[in-house]
Amino acid sequence: MKARLLMMICLLLLTTACGFHLRGSQVTDFDISNIYINPSSAPQLAKEVKSQLSGSGATLANSSQDAAYIITLKEERFDKSVLSVSAATGKAGEFQIVYNAKMDAAHADGKNIVENDRISVTRDFTFDENAVLGKFSEEVVVQEDLIRSAASQVLRRLQALLRNSQ
Repeated sequence: MKARLLMMICLLLLTTACGFHLRGSQVTDFDISNIYINPSSAPQLAKEVKSQLSGSGATLANSSQDAAYIITLKEERFDKSVLSVSAATGKAGEFQIVYNAKMDAAHADGKNIVENDRISVTRDFTFDENAVLGKFSEEVVVQEDLIRSAASQVLRRLQALLRNSQ
C-alpha cells in the first residue's frame, strides 16, 4: 500500500515537473499604443479587434488625429459553399464558410505600412435536415467564431508589422 502511494506521488511529481504550459492563442502583451481602428466596411471585425485590443492593454485613440497608427478594416464578407452532398437525398450535407476581409495599416503621417492585406478564415460544418433550427443557430456561432479568429489574426499581424516599422 505504501509502495503504491509512493509510486503515485512520484508519478504526480514527474508530470508536474516537466515544464509543460499552455501557450495560448491570444496576443496578451500588445506593446503598441495610440491605435485608431477605422471600421470602414468591416464593422463586425472592427468591433472584435477593438475588444481584443482593449483586453490586451493597448491604448485606443478616439480619432485618427490623435493616433500614432491608423488601421483600416474593410471588405468584410462571408462566403458559403457546399462541400458534400448526400448520395441518398441529393441535398447538401456539409458546408464551408469562409470569412474574408482586408486590412490597411499606416502611420499617422500617412505613410503606409501595409495595404490590402487579406485576412481569411475558414470553417467546415455539417448540415442535418432533421435539425434545421439547431444547424442555423450553429452557423451563426461559426460565423462569430470566424470573426474572433480573424480579429486574432489581425492583432498578430499588427504586432509583427508595427514592431518592424518603428
